[in-house]
Amino acid sequence: MQQKNNNQVHALTHSGSGLLQKIVTSVEIADVITGQKVSTKGLWDTGATGSAITKSMASALGLFSLGKRYVRGVHGVKETDVYYVSITLNNKNITIKAKVTECNELSHDKSVGLLIGMNIITKGDFVVTNYQGNTTMSFRVPSLEKMDFEKIKEAYYADKRPQNT
Repeated sequence: MQQKNNNQVHALTHSGSGLLQKIVTSVEIADVITGQKVSTKGLWDTGATGSAITKSMASALGLFSLGKRYVRGVHGVKETDVYYVSITLNNKNITIKAKVTECNELSHDKSVGLLIGMNIITKGDFVVTNYQGNTTMSFRVPSLEKMDFEKIKEAYYADKRPQNT
């Protein structure tokens, strides 16, 4: 993982109006060899082991395949190309270089060009909340602490208990 300043914490927060069925944020994908960049949307997917770039985005960047890999997805196992790219999240403070596999289009209008999988998500802390019926996703690098909602719940209710006098 590459950060613009290794001594700083960088975070990205995306909030939706209502409960979101998918989390999509702006990303920039760059060819690590040529430096050519493309702006697109990234779909965050905790069910995906690795990240994937759509065929149209790989073509737009003129990416050269590092080789082939078998991947398992919702439609079974298939052999696909592997690329090495630089992914910058929409706050421009988080840049991660990663291998990605090629996938079919992720949206009918080709506006989503990247599937952000666990190989990216595990680089930091990732949380999704649905407070007051609105979905908020937050991601930060590096990881700073363990988040334990059971302990948070215990502390919350401990504050609400009547004090013995």
